[in-house]
Amino acid sequence: MIFKEESQLLQNIKLGHLYRVYLLYGKEKYLKEMYLKRLIRLAAPEDFAQFNFHRFDGGALKVDALIESCEAMPFFTEQRCVVVDKFDFEALNAQDKEKISELLADPPQTTVLILVVDKEEFLPKKSAGAKKLVALCDKAGAVLELKQRDTSDLIRFIRSKLETRNCTATRDVCELLIERCEKDMLTLSGELEKLTAYAQGRYGADEQHPFAITPELVEEITCKTVNASVYDLAKAILADRFEKAMHIVEDLLYLRYQPTAILAALSGAYLDLYIAKTAKNMGLGEEAIKQNFSYKGREFVVRNSLRDCSKYSIEVLRSSVAYLADIDFRMKSTRADNEQLLEQAVTELFLISSGQK
Repeated sequence: MIFKEESQLLQNIKLGHLYRVYLLYGKEKYLKEMYLKRLIRLAAPEDFAQFNFHRFDGGALKVDALIESCEAMPFFTEQRCVVVDKFDFEALNAQDKEKISELLADPPQTTVLILVVDKEEFLPKKSAGAKKLVALCDKAGAVLELKQRDTSDLIRFIRSKLETRNCTATRDVCELLIERCEKDMLTLSGELEKLTAYAQGRYGADEQHPFAITPELVEEITCKTVNASVYDLAKAILADRFEKAMHIVEDLLYLRYQPTAILAALSGAYLDLYIAKTAKNMGLGEEAIKQNFSYKGREFVVRNSLRDCSKYSIEVLRSSVAYLADIDFRMKSTRADNEQLLEQAVTELFLISSGQK
């Protein structure tokens, strides 16, 4: 059964109903982890969990061992629970795919098998392997895609988390948090823990004295994702703020982000600005950009780019995008030091922005 809504899975869990097979996939890791924990609690009672619960790492999966675990009889309970994290059906060899297909075609009645797909590019509409896995799990049990939540849902999520720790936040503060965490609920959850712990420790937030989270506190306490930080890097370069730009680069490298990943995010930030600038010059707005480019779930990027692109010329943005493509090629095709290439790229972008190139 393919669940169209999360509420269908929740209702089944509340009723204590279990399918033989579950397939959880989609971009939202927080939700996959949350539902996985609930399914495990239901399928593997704690009394005999050490005998009836087995977890496999999909990255090092031995298919024969998985099948053996699924076919083993439960110990003093009705079923065993077997979980495969980071399951990658498409990466298996032909023989292992056939074995998994046979297992899913006739799953043991005494086992609950939960397959969790980690990679974001699991696309049943485009990949034959992904489509086959979904079809097999649909017949054998339940399938649920966990997509990124929209802004309204995330605001409710933030406020519910804050309320349990005697804190509040305006819509603007919630949207700032969402932007810094790029709509990722797992990241948001961690940053909210930091914020509320700080508010309670520093300001003594309690039921009688709830604390209002401010934009300044969000900026001070929370961390940005690499893409959000790199967007600030692009703005610093275009605003001729060299020292700030280099500090951002140093911080990202200190956090062990790869230069290739930083460059990719920087290229994306410039490309977003270039698309927004082109659209604006043509008299088009947010809806036209979303219709013609892939920004689903990243609408805030379009809004920010439209807001900021007016400060920069189309020529500077076009030249910067072309230059970044060249640096990307050099990083991937030469043995040059990638950190040096990244720092050189930032310097060259400053020259392009100032009209010296």
